Amino acid sequence: MKKLLLFPLFLSGIVSFAQNGTNVYPFLNIPVSARQAALGGDVISIRDKDVSFAIANPALLNKESHNQLSVNAAAYLADTKYGTIAYARDLDNGHMVTINGRYMNYGNIPRTDESGFEMGDFTASDVSVGAGYAYQFEEDWTIGGGLNFITSKIDTYTSSAIAGTAGITYHNKINKEVASVVFRNFGYQLSSFNGVREKLPFRIDLGYTKILKNFPLAVTITAHDLQQFDISSDYNINEQEVGIGRKIADHFSVGAELFPEKGFNIRLGYNVRRGSELAVLDQRNFSGISGGFGLKISRFRIDYAHVRYHNASNVNQVGISVDLNTRHGE
Repeated sequence: MKKLLLFPLFLSGIVSFAQNGTNVYPFLNIPVSARQAALGGDVISIRDKDVSFAIANPALLNKESHNQLSVNAAAYLADTKYGTIAYARDLDNGHMVTINGRYMNYGNIPRTDESGFEMGDFTASDVSVGAGYAYQFEEDWTIGGGLNFITSKIDTYTSSAIAGTAGITYHNKINKEVASVVFRNFGYQLSSFNGVREKLPFRIDLGYTKILKNFPLAVTITAHDLQQFDISSDYNINEQEVGIGRKIADHFSVGAELFPEKGFNIRLGYNVRRGSELAVLDQRNFSGISGGFGLKISRFRIDYAHVRYHNASNVNQVGISVDLNTRHGE
């Protein structure tokens, strides 16, 4: 319990270094897997075989994630394509490592001159490759960190950066609960598009997940973007100024997973900020809601998520996880 109290103290020390304003490489905050997307999009406190979560929080690595491979893909908004890949190994004595990659392709974009006359197309893409390390220094505690090299291309312009992620996870096996704090996307832009360096999309997230004792349900709640209090739009859909209650609520996303320890899972999530800012006046469009399922077949697990953004824009994400162990314990 004393160690658990370090979470808010650790957090308060970092908040003073928060970065505000417009950031570059926003693809780093897109859900890393179909499972994360289905559960609200921000989950950082699920600790099991799913190695994809280690992309967002390396401190979730554990013995069960040894030799697991996860691949996820999505037809994202505005005809963009997004994908991730992650793999982990247990090095014994509490040491674990992971490698991962993320890719965003923005497709063909019309090239126009000052008068709006089209002169062909150009392309744009973002790529991130990296590795992470975690150390379980006690039965309940794991610390982890990772580094990623990022490259971005827009037509003939390019930029690159180094981004870091650091987290700490508390796992109570008896109570089946996990608490995590993670500091994501801190780093330095090595080269910029136009000679002016831009800020990375730094964020601080705090998450908690618990599998209920008498019912097969895992409930997770995440407080995200804690480095900055006001992340809300200035006005709501009624053109009224957003109040403090909404500003607090916009930091939260929630998720629930039915049958979390079985071969078939049903998932539901809600992202408060997305639901508030993409709502439509006098229409029920269910913005902010997400859902999906997971199905395990032999060594494979298939995950699917449907994320509701707007009546005209939704995202379907698919993931495949593979257990590469050849025999028990290897």
